[in-house]
Amino acid sequence: MNEIANRPVPAATVLYQPDASLLEALLLSLRQPERRVFIFINGAVDASIDLLLAALPNARTIRSPVNVGLGAGLNAVVGAASEEGFSHVLLFDQDSTPDEGLCEALMTRFRTLDRPARPLAALGPLLAPPVGEGYLPIRYWRRSAADGQVAGAVDFLPTSGSLISIAAWRQVGPFCADYFIGGIDVEWGFRCWANGFASAVADDIIVVHRWGHKAAKDDAVGSQISRESDVRIFYYVRNAMDGLRLAHMPLRWKAWQIAALAGQLPLALMARNFAPRGFRIVARAISDGMRGRLGSAPDDLFARQ
Repeated sequence: MNEIANRPVPAATVLYQPDASLLEALLLSLRQPERRVFIFINGAVDASIDLLLAALPNARTIRSPVNVGLGAGLNAVVGAASEEGFSHVLLFDQDSTPDEGLCEALMTRFRTLDRPARPLAALGPLLAPPVGEGYLPIRYWRRSAADGQVAGAVDFLPTSGSLISIAAWRQVGPFCADYFIGGIDVEWGFRCWANGFASAVADDIIVVHRWGHKAAKDDAVGSQISRESDVRIFYYVRNAMDGLRLAHMPLRWKAWQIAALAGQLPLALMARNFAPRGFRIVARAISDGMRGRLGSAPDDLFARQ
């Protein structure tokens, strides 16, 4: 165990149809000979991706022949790090471009902020969009500065760039694999707070991150939901509706989520020219979420008619 403790902080990523250039930039930042990197591959990838992964020293690759979702992939890589005796693991997706020293900087800050009264479950950098590329910034849900509150406390952290305590992951429970993708970080973050753990962002540690999709030339609204695919909108709406049913999700979040959906759904439908297919997807997402019907989205829902 002492040997593990003295090794660099391990990193992990879940890949689904990755962009080779973005993935290469991420892997370059992690290419330290003794750093363990856990990689979950969701479905088939191009030969160029396999070549990139093969060049990464000390990597452990886990493959699924089909896409089983982000939540299942995250649980697989955290579980693998736990099996090898690590206490923490730094999660990434391919949309982040970290500096080489990020892992150690976050681990040092994590030890500073961690405290017995409110152990730290996750610490993340401040994610910022690349300048001039048309990506929207991420909004952080800051918690009030109550007595004993950890510095930089937030309700939840985006998955990418988050340093996770494996002890917290074990005690709080794994990421919600049934959500498949969308809202996984939100639900787990609130579940951590409900179980006595904190999450925080280190505002002075900045990482370039590409959230969602670039703005289209005719995107005058600047709303993320108007840029999303049909399947991503389904998961977002369905999982948000399911969150309204959960006791550990606070009332203030539920009230915001209802108001947000009321404003976002017309934008999503407008981006689809109010076609019947858009209404059908949204209606099914609301219905499934309210009934707790989770897992992979039904394929027939997205068939062109």
